[in-house]
Amino acid sequence: MKPRFSRSSVGRQKGGDTVFTYAGLITLTPEGRETLEKAPEYLEKFKTLIEEEGGVLEDTWALMGPWDFLAVVQYPDNAAAFRALAKIGKLDVIKTETFPIEKVDVFVKSLV
Repeated sequence: MKPRFSRSSVGRQKGGDTVFTYAGLITLTPEGRETLEKAPEYLEKFKTLIEEEGGVLEDTWALMGPWDFLAVVQYPDNAAAFRALAKIGKLDVIKTETFPIEKVDVFVKSLV
Protein backbone atom coordinates (compact mmCIF):
# COMPACT_ATOMS: atom_id res chain seq x y z
CA MET A 1 0.00 0.00 0.00
CA LYS A 2 1.50 3.32 -1.11
CA PRO A 3 1.27 6.01 1.58
CA ARG A 4 -0.60 9.20 0.71
CA PHE A 5 1.48 12.30 1.19
CA SER A 6 0.04 15.80 1.50
CA ARG A 7 1.29 18.74 -0.53
CA SER A 8 3.42 21.29 1.30
CA SER A 9 5.85 24.09 0.51
CA VAL A 10 8.56 22.45 2.64
CA GLY A 11 10.06 19.00 2.12
CA ARG A 12 11.17 17.05 -0.92
CA GLN A 13 9.06 16.05 -3.91
CA LYS A 14 8.73 12.32 -4.56
CA GLY A 15 6.37 11.13 -7.26
CA GLY A 16 4.43 14.40 -7.11
CA ASP A 17 3.99 14.27 -3.34
CA THR A 18 5.99 16.11 -0.69
CA VAL A 19 7.84 13.98 1.85
CA PHE A 20 9.90 14.84 4.88
CA THR A 21 12.98 12.76 5.66
CA TYR A 22 14.27 11.98 9.15
CA ALA A 23 17.28 10.16 10.59
CA GLY A 24 16.42 8.01 13.58
CA LEU A 25 19.27 6.99 15.87
CA ILE A 26 18.15 3.88 17.74
CA THR A 27 19.55 2.43 20.95
CA LEU A 28 18.51 -0.86 22.48
CA THR A 29 17.43 -0.50 26.11
CA PRO A 30 18.78 -2.90 28.75
CA GLU A 31 15.65 -5.02 28.13
CA GLY A 32 16.37 -4.97 24.40
CA ARG A 33 19.98 -6.01 24.94
CA GLU A 34 18.92 -8.92 27.17
CA THR A 35 16.90 -10.31 24.28
CA LEU A 36 19.22 -9.22 21.45
CA GLU A 37 18.27 -12.25 19.35
CA LYS A 38 14.84 -10.62 18.97
CA ALA A 39 16.29 -7.45 17.39
CA PRO A 40 14.74 -8.32 13.99
CA GLU A 41 11.31 -8.45 15.68
CA TYR A 42 11.91 -5.05 17.31
CA LEU A 43 12.88 -3.51 13.98
CA GLU A 44 9.82 -5.03 12.29
CA LYS A 45 7.57 -3.52 14.98
CA PHE A 46 9.37 -0.19 14.48
CA LYS A 47 8.65 -0.43 10.73
CA THR A 48 4.98 -1.31 11.32
CA LEU A 49 4.46 1.70 13.61
CA ILE A 50 5.99 3.97 10.98
CA GLU A 51 3.79 2.57 8.23
CA GLU A 52 0.65 2.92 10.37
CA GLU A 53 1.22 6.69 10.24
CA GLY A 54 1.81 6.79 6.49
CA GLY A 55 5.59 6.72 6.77
CA VAL A 56 8.14 4.69 4.86
CA LEU A 57 11.23 3.12 6.44
CA GLU A 58 13.72 3.78 3.63
CA ASP A 59 16.68 1.90 5.13
CA THR A 60 18.24 0.74 8.38
CA TRP A 61 21.91 0.24 9.28
CA ALA A 62 23.64 -1.32 12.28
CA LEU A 63 26.14 1.07 13.88
CA MET A 64 29.24 0.84 16.03
CA GLY A 65 29.32 3.56 18.67
CA PRO A 66 26.80 5.06 21.07
CA TRP A 67 23.80 4.04 18.90
CA ASP A 68 22.89 0.56 17.71
CA PHE A 69 20.99 1.38 14.50
CA LEU A 70 20.35 4.24 12.09
CA ALA A 71 17.00 4.43 10.31
CA VAL A 72 16.13 6.77 7.44
CA VAL A 73 12.40 7.40 7.44
CA GLN A 74 10.05 9.46 5.29
CA TYR A 75 6.77 10.86 6.58
CA PRO A 76 4.07 12.87 4.80
CA ASP A 77 4.29 15.62 7.45
CA ASN A 78 5.62 16.41 10.92
CA ALA A 79 2.34 15.40 12.59
CA ALA A 80 2.68 11.87 11.20
CA ALA A 81 6.28 11.73 12.43
CA PHE A 82 5.22 12.85 15.92
CA ARG A 83 2.43 10.25 16.06
CA ALA A 84 4.75 7.43 14.99
CA LEU A 85 7.48 8.52 17.41
CA ALA A 86 4.98 8.66 20.29
CA LYS A 87 4.01 5.04 19.56
CA ILE A 88 7.65 3.99 19.19
CA GLY A 89 8.41 5.71 22.51
CA LYS A 90 6.08 3.25 24.23
CA LEU A 91 8.25 0.29 23.21
CA ASP A 92 10.28 -1.03 26.12
CA VAL A 93 13.14 -2.32 24.01
CA ILE A 94 14.36 0.68 22.00
CA LYS A 95 14.95 4.39 22.48
CA THR A 96 15.21 6.80 19.57
CA GLU A 97 16.60 10.23 18.79
CA THR A 98 15.11 11.59 15.58
CA PHE A 99 16.24 14.51 13.45
CA PRO A 100 14.96 16.04 10.21
CA ILE A 101 17.54 15.69 7.46
CA GLU A 102 17.97 17.21 4.02
CA LYS A 103 20.37 16.67 1.16
CA VAL A 104 23.39 19.00 1.18
CA ASP A 105 22.55 20.55 -2.20
CA VAL A 106 19.15 21.66 -0.85
CA PHE A 107 20.87 23.14 2.21
CA VAL A 108 23.41 25.00 0.07
CA LYS A 109 20.66 26.39 -2.20
CA SER A 110 18.84 27.70 0.86
CA LEU A 111 21.89 29.83 1.73
CA VAL A 112 21.61 31.98 -1.37
